[in-house]
Amino acid sequence: MSKSVDIALIQPPGWAVQNPSLGLALLKSYLSDQGISVKIFDLNIQLFNLKYGIYENSWEISNGYFTWERESYIHQFFSDYSDEVLNFIYSVLSSKPRVIGFSVHSSSFIATKVLAQKFRECAPDIPLICGGPQVAHYTDVWQPLLTSKLMDAVIFGEGEVSLTEYLNRRGILEDQKIPGVAFRNDSGKIVDGGTRDLIPSLDNLPFADFSDFDLNQYAGRNVLPTYFSRGCINNCIFCTERNFFPKFRNRSGQRVFDEILYQLSLYPQTEYFRLHDSVSNGNMKDLEKFCDLLIANQVKIGWNLENAVIRKEMDAPFYKKLKKSGCALIGYGLENPSKRLLKSIGKHACQTADFDKVISEGVKAKITIGINMMFGLPGETDDDFNHQLGFIKRHSKDRKWIVVNPALNYCYIPKGCAIDLHPDQFNIDLSKGELYWTSKDQKNTYLKRMEKFETFCKYANELGYSNLFNINQLINKNELLGNYYVKNEDFKTGIGYLKKSFEDELKTPDLAKEIICLYEKLSLVKDDYYYKIIDFKQKSDNTELVWLNTPKNRDELDNYIITSPVSKKISRLTSIYTILEPAYCQPSFSISGIKNYLRYQLLRVLNKPDKRYEILIHLLKDIDNKFYALEHQYKTKK
Repeated sequence: MSKSVDIALIQPPGWAVQNPSLGLALLKSYLSDQGISVKIFDLNIQLFNLKYGIYENSWEISNGYFTWERESYIHQFFSDYSDEVLNFIYSVLSSKPRVIGFSVHSSSFIATKVLAQKFRECAPDIPLICGGPQVAHYTDVWQPLLTSKLMDAVIFGEGEVSLTEYLNRRGILEDQKIPGVAFRNDSGKIVDGGTRDLIPSLDNLPFADFSDFDLNQYAGRNVLPTYFSRGCINNCIFCTERNFFPKFRNRSGQRVFDEILYQLSLYPQTEYFRLHDSVSNGNMKDLEKFCDLLIANQVKIGWNLENAVIRKEMDAPFYKKLKKSGCALIGYGLENPSKRLLKSIGKHACQTADFDKVISEGVKAKITIGINMMFGLPGETDDDFNHQLGFIKRHSKDRKWIVVNPALNYCYIPKGCAIDLHPDQFNIDLSKGELYWTSKDQKNTYLKRMEKFETFCKYANELGYSNLFNINQLINKNELLGNYYVKNEDFKTGIGYLKKSFEDELKTPDLAKEIICLYEKLSLVKDDYYYKIIDFKQKSDNTELVWLNTPKNRDELDNYIITSPVSKKISRLTSIYTILEPAYCQPSFSISGIKNYLRYQLLRVLNKPDKRYEILIHLLKDIDNKFYALEHQYKTKK
């Protein structure tokens, strides 16, 4: 039988698909240096490459990943892809992990719980753990994971040192606390070690290890992630970054440069590096050093600053250096150009900057500039919003080089941020939740924030700007409005919007259930529309049963893997990838015909997975699983 690994790390859906997970790659490299064996498994990218039908747009950034936050949707998804998910689970188990860990964000939280339940059923003796922003120590979600026995431990904040200590001490844990870890001991008691001190020097961490990822699977071909820093130099009242990383730290420019060379030596086809951190230009001296090294050593790559602070040091000479070193894009978290407002919400690093100058000089350097905008910030006035509109109008002449990124949640108040902890201090009423909060004077409501968002998007579109999300209103607007009115106990208006959502937006069993409940609450006549929704709900429930009725123990899972016909798998995958192929387009001598034919070729070659390669990868994994299942059955029955 194959050699066991100390821990299997899993990336559940939904998550980003442009490149492999930087967090998991960093954990693998650190743990490996400590003599701990690791294997990474990415279910998210596997399912992304099989998406079609009602799941086609599930990973679209314009969705804001809202589909992944519905349990019935996950059950339905896993039912329709039950064979792929079960084979994925078996691939994990075939690595014989001593521990299984999940990377958890808000968009992957429900999928994590559903997957963990199946691992718990089929491998009850393997400890399950998780970590990530969604289960940070300041949240209220990690304790139920332990008390329900779904998880055996939760890792808080930076995982490198805490996870290493947990794995090394596992098996001798009683009531001894481990900083950065909460776990359930043998008697069922929750032992909370609280948070751990931050790693003093990020330069001492090893380079990310991407060896477990098939880089051909990702949407951003020849793209790798890296990072400059952890934490933020601002202290925004609506953000939890300071809770997760209480202190800003950055790697030296030399260290980041050394990693670029290291990764290029392993993956010479890499053309672009994405900086995945909260603030990439928090230390200008080291950022400049990085640029100088790239230029002096003539390293020809593209790279970006996806999350940057708009600050006075971002001037023409510095932009020139950035451009020469390969920087192609800078994303600024401006939120609103009102300095009074920005100061009141904790954005201090930008106070000395001339915003118009910073944007204009970046454009002159021919660097694409992304501008993030939020709507309805605490303390925001109508004048502030008009200032926002005026700002994009002033820069519309440079719209070719500017992308506006309107915040899909407008201004969301997550658990653990300063507003959540002290709402009265900011005159905020959170009784209706993190999304539907209002100011106590009722001047800032969800409806007003939505109106500002749509006004901004429409105006930016009229000015000719590229919009990152390519929308003028949220794609689930009616559902959001329905839930808003239900929250405010205006059930009649609420059901009207929810019914409109059911007709025009994504149909989910959760939505159908909510409408059915409102029919009962309002004592409405059970009309044809009601029975239409009932019929949908029943069909969806039957679909969900496919996943709920999948193997409940290891013997059943072994039998499923062994008896599933390979021919059936080939037929299913072939049909899926046939659907994914762009419709064939004949070449034409007209300008439009040539454009359409080139578009077809680009879609076929660049953006869609190669059918034969993908099918072969899946089949090889399934065959490996069959051999392992047979071997496992033989060993257990011997």
